[in-house]
Amino acid sequence: MESKLQKIHAQGAGIDVGSRQFFVGIENQEVKSFDTFTSGCHQVVEYLQQHSITSVAMEATGVYWITLHDMLRDVGIEVAVVNGRHVKHVPGRKTDVKDCMWISELHSYGLLKKSFIPEAEVKEMRHYMRLRENHIEQKVKAVQRMDKALVMMNIRLSSLVSDVQGQSSLRIIQAILKGERNAGVLLTLCDSRIIKHKKEQMQQCLNGFYKPEQLFALKQSWEQYEFSEKQIADCDLCIDALLQKLTINKPAPVLNAKPKRIYHNKPNVENLHKMVQQLYDGKDLTVLPGITSYSLLKFFSVTGNNLKNWQTENHFTAWLGLAPNQYQSGKMKKYRRVKSNTEAGQILKECVQPLLRSKHVALGVFGKRIASRRGPSIAIKAMARKLACWIYRIVTKGLDFVENGIKQYEERQKKDTLKWLEKKAKELNYTLAPC
Repeated sequence: MESKLQKIHAQGAGIDVGSRQFFVGIENQEVKSFDTFTSGCHQVVEYLQQHSITSVAMEATGVYWITLHDMLRDVGIEVAVVNGRHVKHVPGRKTDVKDCMWISELHSYGLLKKSFIPEAEVKEMRHYMRLRENHIEQKVKAVQRMDKALVMMNIRLSSLVSDVQGQSSLRIIQAILKGERNAGVLLTLCDSRIIKHKKEQMQQCLNGFYKPEQLFALKQSWEQYEFSEKQIADCDLCIDALLQKLTINKPAPVLNAKPKRIYHNKPNVENLHKMVQQLYDGKDLTVLPGITSYSLLKFFSVTGNNLKNWQTENHFTAWLGLAPNQYQSGKMKKYRRVKSNTEAGQILKECVQPLLRSKHVALGVFGKRIASRRGPSIAIKAMARKLACWIYRIVTKGLDFVENGIKQYEERQKKDTLKWLEKKAKELNYTLAPC
């Protein structure tokens, strides 16, 4: 029986990517291997051009594929970066030589799913944002170590102040490192509100039992904290410069409302709200619940602003790891819970998590209803999926389309609540009357 499969990429090749060698497989040619150094990458490009290859598939192995991918794309060769799990599900083909030929064969028939690779500017922004997040984590660890050193000297600032990174706490730590031990002097460095409401408690707290090894630990942690702050500031400069480059030729957006407040780790970027809105062609996605300019910038650094790379919102939410995985075989049809924690999906989960405590936002009410039946983790994932759908619709169909949808959803929520109240009143022989 003849195969009905037709070749889609006649001039295709497969590349198995390793840490030391690239294995290149072309139909009717012997597999060739190349070093992973820059000279080896150039040799791969020349070899493919000599055989008139127009399309290449390669595995996404760590970060080893990135340089070769960029070189191939620069010379006009179409590159499909594929998930290794989609290739390895065939027994007896686990060698690098067989892998590249198998990738080439699957790619020629169009059986490999292409991974999303953002544009160069988006990848650059992603790099800065990831570095910034790493520095923030290091800063938080330094603050925790400072707090531990203070507690070991019986100075329990964290039990009296809401934030050890607050101005009062930082002034006190600096004074201690400079040699100040008088609790009365340290008390004067506190904010006036702390002195007004917690003066006696704070003075007792600042009578420490100082130890040289803990003072040394406090000094080391303070230096780490200052270093992380400087690194974050350097990242902010790069982010600011890149944002200005990306928005230089875009028209100024209409700023309808005051930007939402960014409570933690706000980038030191002037006109952040304006430039982020320009990235999305004037569409203000911060009107959505839970979305701020900072969270939107982090989301842009992962997905970019062209969401038409995904055919529908269902494809988009599945890529974010926010959609259930359907499994069907014969009469059995069920949904498997697959553990997937994508970077963009996690950003949306962090945005919607505070909304579970909200009583006045429709998305929060939606989450509470699911949390009562399935638990908070499922509710947060469902809320993040709904938020992702709204983002997709705003970018592809416009803000009015989404606002009308949210308004209809809120009206439906009110009707459902009224229907439930009428049912309960009827059970208790009461009648509802408007006030």
